[in-house]
Amino acid sequence: MPETRRVRYIIHTDCKNEADDQYTVAHCLLTPMFDVKGIIAGHFNESSGRFPDGATAKASFDEIIKVTDAMGITGKYPVKMGAAFPMENENTPVDSEGAGLIIEEAMKDDPRPLFVGFQGAITDLASAILMEPAICDKMTAIWIGGGPYPKGGEEFNLAQ
Repeated sequence: MPETRRVRYIIHTDCKNEADDQYTVAHCLLTPMFDVKGIIAGHFNESSGRFPDGATAKASFDEIIKVTDAMGITGKYPVKMGAAFPMENENTPVDSEGAGLIIEEAMKDDPRPLFVGFQGAITDLASAILMEPAICDKMTAIWIGGGPYPKGGEEFNLAQ
C-alpha cells in the first residue's frame, strides 16, 4: 500500500480490563492501512477489586507488552502510560505520556489523517484537548463508550 494512503493511528486501550482489547490491539497492528504511531495504556480503576486504584494503567501497559511479545514485535511501537486516575474535574487535565503522545502526533506536519481509537476511558483525550485545544482540528477520535445512541447515558467507560 502506498505510504500516502496509510492513515496515522494511535491505539488507546485498557488492555487488562477485558479479553477483547488484546484482539483489537493485534488487529490494528496487523492492518496495513494503519501507520501505528504508538499504543497508550489506559486506566480502568473501577475494576471490582481486581487491581488497586492507580495500578490499572500499569496493568494495561504490561498486557500490551505481553501482546506485542506474543506477536514477535516487542519494541517496534512505542508504548506509553496513560493517566493512572480519572480527571479530578472537567477543567484539570492529567498530564501523562499518553496525552503527550496524542498532542505530539496531532501537531506534526503530516498531510495524512490521524485517528486515535479509544477502547476505554477518554481521560487522556480530554487531558490532551485541555492542554492543547488545537489538536481538535488535527485528528479524529473514535471512542467505544457512552450509552445507547442517540440518548446516551451511564456506561463503564464514561464513568471512568
